[in-house]
Amino acid sequence: MIIDAHTHIGKAFWGQFTPETLLSMLDEIDYAVCSNLEGIDSWVGKDELECNLDMLEASKKYPKLKPLIVCEPDRTQNADAVRKLLEKHPEFVGLKFHPEFTKLPADSDKYDDYMKAAQEFDKPCLFHAGHIYSMYSSPRLIYEKAKQYPKVKIILGHLSTGISYSRKAAIDIMVESIENETAQLYTDISWVELGDLIMLVDSLKYTKKGDYTNRIMWASDAPVGAFNQNKNFYKQNLDEFRKKFIEHSRDENLLNKIMYKNAQTLFNI
Repeated sequence: MIIDAHTHIGKAFWGQFTPETLLSMLDEIDYAVCSNLEGIDSWVGKDELECNLDMLEASKKYPKLKPLIVCEPDRTQNADAVRKLLEKHPEFVGLKFHPEFTKLPADSDKYDDYMKAAQEFDKPCLFHAGHIYSMYSSPRLIYEKAKQYPKVKIILGHLSTGISYSRKAAIDIMVESIENETAQLYTDISWVELGDLIMLVDSLKYTKKGDYTNRIMWASDAPVGAFNQNKNFYKQNLDEFRKKFIEHSRDENLLNKIMYKNAQTLFNI
């Protein structure tokens, strides 16, 4: 089995991606955790209810897609629409935030009601994690919010952007959160290079609290970027990753955890 923990549909700055566009890339994937970009991009301007109902309908039509609720704390500052969706549609597997694009720092109080809703419904929260020095989406800012809600499982999407030192800083934050038991931080590895992934695996495997490689999930961010430019890129990227990971680690069980088991558990798929 393979679960992609970070994908998208919808029209936004990055392009216009129909569910069919995404699914045309996912032949080898069993499930894809998916959010609607139209709730993130102010250029499109769909509200929380509208964009997420669109995502829900896509997931009903294509059961391979497991829907996330895109959240707009910069516009609404409360999670009323999110609660209504979760009450009626428990098939939503989590909440999604993009502090970098909405220009709302991840430690803002405006996220609080959403964190409370995530805790009430026991849903994980996927945050776009930007460069370690980002004033909006730095993993440090996400960690500050996560510490306020230690019962909520929070995913650093992409671990962080930027080169290795930014990802090393994000890894150090994850280790700190584990060893000090201050937050429940997970990560997906979309756009994370193999060398940084090995550093992540080794760091979480040998924490003072034990092996926490259950916090790592395969993901692509498709169809954003190169996935949209080359129809064969997804399969090539997936095959190359699995080959290189096994060549380095010789650990088929760990590969299976990263490819699907961790996401299956976290998102209750």
